[in-house]
Amino acid sequence: MKVIRPWTPYMVLVLILAIGGGYGWYRMSDTAKGWRYEESLKSFCEGLIPYEESAGYTGLDGSRLSADYRAGGSEGDWDSCTVAGFDLTIARVPDPAPTSWEKSRAFERLDEVPGDSPPIPLGGGWRGYTDLVNTAVVLRCENKAGAVFVTAEDSDVDDLDDRYDASDSERARGIAELVAATAVGAAEDWDCDAKAGGRIPRLPAPAERTSPYAPKGTCAGIRLHDQEYVHWIQDAPASGTAPLERCVLGETKAEAVHLFEFEAAFGPFAQRRLPEEAGTGTVKGSGGAKGSYWASAKCPGGGPRALFRVDPTQYVYVDGPVDEFARDALATFADRRAEQHGCTDLVLPTASS
Repeated sequence: MKVIRPWTPYMVLVLILAIGGGYGWYRMSDTAKGWRYEESLKSFCEGLIPYEESAGYTGLDGSRLSADYRAGGSEGDWDSCTVAGFDLTIARVPDPAPTSWEKSRAFERLDEVPGDSPPIPLGGGWRGYTDLVNTAVVLRCENKAGAVFVTAEDSDVDDLDDRYDASDSERARGIAELVAATAVGAAEDWDCDAKAGGRIPRLPAPAERTSPYAPKGTCAGIRLHDQEYVHWIQDAPASGTAPLERCVLGETKAEAVHLFEFEAAFGPFAQRRLPEEAGTGTVKGSGGAKGSYWASAKCPGGGPRALFRVDPTQYVYVDGPVDEFARDALATFADRRAEQHGCTDLVLPTASS
């Protein structure tokens, strides 16, 4: 005859409570939440998103990891995914620039949304920038021809005009830390030996419109001559590390409008905007006409030539003097930006371009 011991039901009850308590702990505790989030990252965006730098934005909530897409092949690989509202692009780019459709889509995601400021250098030894909407870091491979770049577009950013404060700066710095850590992980994953930077310092406020006669940053040196219709400039601190730099000349009538936009692009940012005159592959030479010109230079470490551009907006009537001003101003802008980045063999457009 089988005997049921009187304490058996209590053991079953204790077991049920233990299982329930363990499940509750797994669901509710911060430690278990972190484990689940870490597991989510392993299968998300090729496992390239760093735990520590992303956790503060996702709240360790795996549901805030979304829109995971990957493309790859012999001409490079790239991933795009969304982390807590940040649209990230992670790409490996060989030299010379690939021309496949898939790879061109990765280039199109570079700086595709206008920012709230000309690009601000990240500092900390990184080749990167933020314009408070777009943030990017480029790591040049030392063991092979090519680079890794990571960009983030902050789709949740507010209009920062007149309201930029310390919290905005810290948010931008945190996104930059996320982008930089992702770039380091991607470089390691793709066997790209690259030099990383250190902690990114507090970022300055976005550049404001200032007098055109006292440029101190990326617009420095541009002489306006008799271009009296230029009422203001907008630039950012000049550096030898930002892969994208801009200077804007504008006017103020009924509203403030851009007149001329100057851009200096390096590495993948130069590759993304190859002039039609340069064909495919590496930028060479210079060219342009009617106020819109481009120049190029050879930069340290190999890779693509830097690209310098000036483009008038629809608010400019380009006649002979304006055309000459644009070409001369580009020469000054390109010479200064190339020198600070250590680039040589600067090729400028001529009057017959």
